[in-house]
Amino acid sequence: MSGFYCSAMELDLRSITGEIMRLTDAPYDVEYDGNTYQAFGTLLSIDRITVENTLSSKALNVTLSGISVDFQESVNNNTFRRKPVKIYKCFVPEGSNVIQDMKPYWVGLSSTPETDINYRDGFMALKLSCKSIFDLDKTPSLMRANNSTHQALHNGDKFFQYATVDQDEDVMWRQP
Repeated sequence: MSGFYCSAMELDLRSITGEIMRLTDAPYDVEYDGNTYQAFGTLLSIDRITVENTLSSKALNVTLSGISVDFQESVNNNTFRRKPVKIYKCFVPEGSNVIQDMKPYWVGLSSTPETDINYRDGFMALKLSCKSIFDLDKTPSLMRANNSTHQALHNGDKFFQYATVDQDEDVMWRQP
């Protein structure tokens, strides 16, 4: 069977725009399950998947080139921060724009992208670093807390206000 293989990427921006951004490195737009993946061709570059960026803390980089400088405002507003990213490997048969076979390749969360702006041409490149969903070694322990983090999770609870007061003696348990 002749055709070509490509990568497809989904960036879930439903919490902001109400939509999922779907991109592919195919030479033209392709469809799968009623969804269109916009072609970026060689302007979309996805790092090679390794054990380091799947199971440990090394980030997987996705680079988008040829983006209008007008898009910078969206980057500055943390539009991409901690949004779900899915990358698939796909097969598109010759003479068709419908993906015949789509397999999950990588799943993770995005960070705020680095931007490389070319003001002369009016375009920029976005380098989106993504962490694997298995990257749990950087999660702070919930056992560590101070008054501000405790208040953020339990609004109005004054535990730390009283727990850290130095009273020289344990006044509550003192016998008269």
